[in-house]
Amino acid sequence: MTGEMHALGGVYNVRDVGGYQTDDGGVVRRGMLFRASSLHRLDDAQAWAEFGASTVIDLRYDRERQAFPLPDFITGAVNSSFLPNDWDADPVARALPAAEFLASVFRDMVDFGGDTVRTVVARLSSEDAYPAVFFCMAGKDRTGVLAAVLLGLLGVSDEDIAIDFELSGDEVVALVDYLRTREDFENHPMMNQPEELLRAPRAAIELFLADVQREFGSISGWVRELGVPDEQVAALRARLVILE
Repeated sequence: MTGEMHALGGVYNVRDVGGYQTDDGGVVRRGMLFRASSLHRLDDAQAWAEFGASTVIDLRYDRERQAFPLPDFITGAVNSSFLPNDWDADPVARALPAAEFLASVFRDMVDFGGDTVRTVVARLSSEDAYPAVFFCMAGKDRTGVLAAVLLGLLGVSDEDIAIDFELSGDEVVALVDYLRTREDFENHPMMNQPEELLRAPRAAIELFLADVQREFGSISGWVRELGVPDEQVAALRARLVILE
């Protein structure tokens, strides 16, 4: 089973991104790379200790990290916002259907997220990086694009990348239902979204992948243009792909 949900101290939308087939006949290792919603909600230090993460990548804005700090038992997080701290969505794009609007947000991550991609690939190319977990607030959009980048670099098909993205939909809706009476944050990015945006429409990530394909030829082409060394990508694949 791919996209397997993982129990972690009550945090929603946690899953192992292992198990997907790769273009060289391998499979992405399980138990190595996890995606999640924000770990500030983690209230079980024992569960965290058992999880044993060596790398924690926090994709949230500074204002989100300040409003919702990580618990003291999570240390050494790599903070790298996928979008500028002052970013806001294009008002014209907000009027688009949900999938097209989200694809426009993902396009902004291509335009502004180069430093995050470089930082993450450099860290995950290291032998001591694993297990690793990356997250934003809901674990859907910023986390979903980073998952798409990493899976693309590992040689996972666009079809499976879209499947992985779509898995967040029910989890995020359930998370927001849970949070409505528990978190108070002005202009909270999730609390103010209609359900069609809380969902993870497959077409959104498909539009993103097609856009990257048109401009750069592939995820790998985009990452190469960002100046990420080929040796780091090769090391990433060596750490995370089992050749069968």
